Amino acid sequence: DFCGYKIKVDERVLIPRPETEEMAMMAVAVAEEGNNVLDLCTGSGALAIAIYKELEKDGRKAEVTAADISPDALDLARTNAAINGAEIRFVESDMLTKIRERYNIIVCNPPYIPTKTIETLQTEVKDFEPRIALDGGEDGLDYYRIIADKVNKNLARGGVLIMEVGDGEAEEVAQLFKYCDYAMIIKDQYDKDRFVKIVI
Repeated sequence: DFCGYKIKVDERVLIPRPETEEMAMMAVAVAEEGNNVLDLCTGSGALAIAIYKELEKDGRKAEVTAADISPDALDLARTNAAINGAEIRFVESDMLTKIRERYNIIVCNPPYIPTKTIETLQTEVKDFEPRIALDGGEDGLDYYRIIADKVNKNLARGGVLIMEVGDGEAEEVAQLFKYCDYAMIIKDQYDKDRFVKIVI
C-alpha cells in the first residue's frame, strides 16, 4: 500500500518506504493543471502512480513520465500503472541521459546508501533488494552529483525538484545546487532531514 494504491513489488525493485509517500504528496501540493512531472529512478512506479492518481482525484490533469535504468523495474512499473489505471509514459534511461523534455516538477528517490554501508543493512534489504537501487557510491552522493550537473536542461524555469536523501546527506546534497534560486531541507514524519527541495 502506497498512498492508498496497491503496488506490486518483487526482487526487481525496492520496497517503497513510508517516508517516500510524503514526497509524493509534496509534489501533488505544488502541481498545477497541465504540468509535466518526471519521476526519475521510478523503480516500482509507486511515486509516479500516486502523483498521477492524486492529481486525477483532485481534477488536475498532468503529464507524468517515469524513468529508470532497469528494464526489469520498468516492466513491473508498467504493470503497477495498469493495475491502478494510471496513464504514465515510461522511459528507459540512465538518469537523465535519454530525457529530452523539460518538466515543471521532478521527483527522485535515487540510490543513496554509501557502498561500504550496504553490508550493514537489514538482511531483507541487502540480500533481497536490487543493489543497483541501493548503492550510491563511496559517499552515497554519486547520483545527486549527476542530477545537479544535468537537471538544469530538464527543469523548466520556476520548476521544482524534490529528492529523498539518506541520513546525514541533506546539507551536502543541498550544497550541490549552488545555481538554484533556493534549496530547502524538509524533515520527514520521523523528524529526520529526509528531502531536499530545489527551485530553479
